[in-house]
Amino acid sequence: MKKATIAAALMLAALPLAAQQTGVRVTARNAADNSLAFDAAITGYGTFTIRLAVADIRNHAGDDALTVTVTTGNEGGEILSIAPQDAARPVTADFSWDWINGTLDATPDLGFIYRLPIAAGKSTAVRSLTPAEAGMMRDNIADFRMWEFAMERNEPVFAIRKGTVIHVEGYDAENGQAGGGTIIVEHADGTQARYASLRSGSALVAPGDTIFPDTPIALAGELRSGGYGVQVGLYRYASNRNTALYPHMMAQTEFINPLFMTATGNGLLTDGQRATAKTTKKLLDAESGRTSFWERVFGR
Repeated sequence: MKKATIAAALMLAALPLAAQQTGVRVTARNAADNSLAFDAAITGYGTFTIRLAVADIRNHAGDDALTVTVTTGNEGGEILSIAPQDAARPVTADFSWDWINGTLDATPDLGFIYRLPIAAGKSTAVRSLTPAEAGMMRDNIADFRMWEFAMERNEPVFAIRKGTVIHVEGYDAENGQAGGGTIIVEHADGTQARYASLRSGSALVAPGDTIFPDTPIALAGELRSGGYGVQVGLYRYASNRNTALYPHMMAQTEFINPLFMTATGNGLLTDGQRATAKTTKKLLDAESGRTSFWERVFGR
């Protein structure tokens, strides 16, 4: 959580464009009418939820402390304004903020059918992971569920649903680094998909890209359990219920066990099963805004 104090007019200082690390910075300024305005500068892609806590508010007719939660895109801008009690003097206050790159308490589409992350017609061994196997033992998580899909070396990993790429581990456009390892995609219903154990440097997408269920995003990487493949988890950010261990966190990662399309039908995966990927036009066209193959090739 970031903390700051406002005692005079402060101007918004945007994060440098060269710094591609995802982040949120909140600054405060006194407007011409002496109100106290809070602005958010955001670097990154997708949705952001910001929790702003304002304390010891001076020269204000209302409460001397308040907390607001704002969900916004990456455009940022003004997120709160506090009017003065005495218009001749500026409002001042202490404040702190925290944020997540996502929507808090999004309502997932639990009936949505996802694509397996392997090529259509290919078969894979499916394994349910533990938090330790996924390297997430210290995370604030609920209902953990991640699946590991065995694949061949350098086999392409496909997106399971249309979405916006919000994170590519190691991606650096300035230095020409493609990234890889882990890719995170945000979907229209506020859920996110985490693709892990990808081959380092193999990313075929970049932050900000819109991808579809037939989009290859990277290549299969080495698995801790041996062989090659990818680990995939679907989740949303939920209001933190684990306040005993994580008292100051706004959200926890709540995992979802999705329905997948396979050659034998649509349903939940089971640990140890073999599944064959299947795609249909209905699955590929399931979300609005999808352009046709020819429109994407020729830019029509």
